[in-house]
Amino acid sequence: MRSTLAALCAVLTLTGSVHAQSLGTVAADEAARRKTIQTPARVITGDDIKPADPVSNPTEVPPFPSDVAGADDPAAPRVQVKPAVLQSGSVPVIPVMAVSGGEVALEVDVSREGAVSAVKPLRATPPFTDAVAAAVRYWRFSPAEDALRPPPGESIDPKTVRPMASKVLVLALYRPPAIYEGTLGEPPKNVGTPSEGVAVPTSPATMPGYPPNALFNGVVLLELGVTAEGDVKGAKVLRSAPPFDQLALEATTSLGFRPPRVHGRSAAANVYVAVAFRQPITP
Repeated sequence: MRSTLAALCAVLTLTGSVHAQSLGTVAADEAARRKTIQTPARVITGDDIKPADPVSNPTEVPPFPSDVAGADDPAAPRVQVKPAVLQSGSVPVIPVMAVSGGEVALEVDVSREGAVSAVKPLRATPPFTDAVAAAVRYWRFSPAEDALRPPPGESIDPKTVRPMASKVLVLALYRPPAIYEGTLGEPPKNVGTPSEGVAVPTSPATMPGYPPNALFNGVVLLELGVTAEGDVKGAKVLRSAPPFDQLALEATTSLGFRPPRVHGRSAAANVYVAVAFRQPITP
């Protein structure tokens, strides 16, 4: 045991001596190297450090032009440039337990970011009103736009165009699950007063028939373009459900509207109509 400890101590002593010799050699070499330097490097102090020059970002531009007087003045008179346009969203579902038909009218508030911020029922029929409102709450729009009102005879300055909050009318027609219109269920009721900023129907839509060659349910979503005079200038299918598309379009041909008033003037609008068909229940 003693011989083992003695051997270990001898090894450690030898290692320490070799390490000390190595460090001594390094120090001597470094001293010799420094003697060969003719001009030592200057030591940099805090006096040599100066603040950096300010850097500008050439890609940073203001969100709106600032060279148009009154462009962002909330008190300046403005005029609508275009109405809100639906970009995405699902069609309302058909309540499977419903045994009747119904009508729904909703006044939908659309923010300047294009999201639905509020839904107000104007005409309701249980249980269809909840189904339509549940779908509409998640719709996304290209927001409406307005601009500074130009002087008479001049065109709108495109630099003053801004997104704006607006209101959109959504209608839904649910055909009863019968060959002929039934009388079951609650009749539609007017439950709210429309705001000035939303289009209002002045004539009812026609409840469509059920095509004899159809064997299932379907929901068609239409977009109606309403002029500032209240006329329907065109209708197009946004969500198709053959063979119901043509019957859905025909159901809206009788519709007329009181146009919305935006910034104190009659304005154009887009109205969205969901037409739902249920397969007739036969004995």
